[in-house]
Amino acid sequence: MKLKRKLLVVVLSMLFLFSSVLTVSFAVQYVEAENRPIQEATRQAQQLATQMANFYLTATAQPGATPSPTPTSLPTVTAQKLLMPTVTKMPTPTPNPHAAELQQALSQVDIDFAAWQSINPAIHAWIRNDSIRVDLPVVLPPDNEHYLTRDIDLSYKAMGSIFFDFRNKTDFTDRNTIIYGHNFDNGLMFSNLVWYKDQRFYEQNPYYYLYTPEQVYRVDIAAGIVVSETDITYLDVDFRSDMEFRSFIQKINQNSLLESEIELSPRDKLVTLYTCTNDWQGQRFVVIGKVTSLGIFPMN
Repeated sequence: MKLKRKLLVVVLSMLFLFSSVLTVSFAVQYVEAENRPIQEATRQAQQLATQMANFYLTATAQPGATPSPTPTSLPTVTAQKLLMPTVTKMPTPTPNPHAAELQQALSQVDIDFAAWQSINPAIHAWIRNDSIRVDLPVVLPPDNEHYLTRDIDLSYKAMGSIFFDFRNKTDFTDRNTIIYGHNFDNGLMFSNLVWYKDQRFYEQNPYYYLYTPEQVYRVDIAAGIVVSETDITYLDVDFRSDMEFRSFIQKINQNSLLESEIELSPRDKLVTLYTCTNDWQGQRFVVIGKVTSLGIFPMN
């Protein structure tokens, strides 16, 4: 734009000089010819100068090539968009369908896992079933005999402790998690587990809760089975395939004393509670249920 203005000034200056020269030239011709009025000569000179000026003005006003836009010539809105920080949209959390039951389960206990683990780091879970008066920590042993006669503080105790099968993980992600407890027929430990032989009692108390430092679980009882002390059918922890696990579930359904509406599938995680029957020394009683995670156990 500044270049065009400078060019226009130069052109107009040249035209003014040229007009003056033409005026003088016509005046000289008039004097020489004596038959041309000086006014006519001046008019013609001015007309010619005006035509030439219009020509040059028109020529300099023609649009040239449009320059490519630079980053500074972008539209204001686009520039603002470029300067605005990218905002990552956070995913909307999925509502917990078990929120109400989770609060109910938490209201039943007051467990300080850190405090219990300061007594024994092997405490990894808690089992609560008011119907059989069980409200106890669950320990992970180095083998399946360690806690038969040991309390959680490792002192001698004939009734022992409630403990996981040593082969299990403690987060209930195994297909079958086994928990053992003695039955001394005194109402302590797993003594009252045999009440689940009764169909009516089962129907009134069809589930119980498990707690870990991370999660809260409900276990829906699906079967109660009497086995001999040498029968290890329900003590499997690992399964090589869904078909093998499905066969295991079929045995559970066939041998259960209980009529249950709980359907087990290869997708389920099971918990097996194991104790003596006291009806006959060589008998054992297992209560098998499937695990449902209710939500996170709150930090203390």
